[in-house]
Amino acid sequence: MSIEIEMTTANPWKTFMRFTYVTMGKKPQEKTLNKKPNEFDWIRYIKTEHSTIRCIHFIIYDRLPKTVVDQLLRATKGHPQPEVESGRPDNTGVPRSTDPFKLKDFAQEHTAESFLELCKQRMCFRTEEPTRKAVISWVEEMMYSKEPFFRALGELANPSCVKYGYCPERLCCGYNKTDGYNIAREELLSYIKGENNGQT
Repeated sequence: MSIEIEMTTANPWKTFMRFTYVTMGKKPQEKTLNKKPNEFDWIRYIKTEHSTIRCIHFIIYDRLPKTVVDQLLRATKGHPQPEVESGRPDNTGVPRSTDPFKLKDFAQEHTAESFLELCKQRMCFRTEEPTRKAVISWVEEMMYSKEPFFRALGELANPSCVKYGYCPERLCCGYNKTDGYNIAREELLSYIKGENNGQT
């Protein structure tokens, strides 16, 4: 199975706008609801981390080694909802495998919040390399998506140190002292400040 990312909210912008205007006690105008947002419109809202962005849901489908699935299942901030291929002999017709690298079908439902939280943990260089590469492959898939919401999410996905500007881990991997970190941090800040799309 190749990576598939499915938007399950039928009209993400319209749904998000209605949720947002509820917090203001207002009803959005039709032109607001019918706007065709680009990735920078989405970045503007996702970067604030307001609770209303949780109304948008999507599912990532992949086929991954069991050891990678195990690590992804432990990333629970924001409450992503996972489903994993069964290993029960009565379902599969074969003995349960003890191979930690056996490939398994995996699906995980996310909001922007839960996905960015997962990225903060699993894009970290202290994460096992196969797991980190799996998450990076999801981010790369988003970056090339036709859906602007996913492109925005991909631009904002980073490990904790890039997000916070320092390493919060007890045992630091040292990435925050590299040129790669400095480049990633500056790029993230440019999106947050609106410098990449002319907004300030």
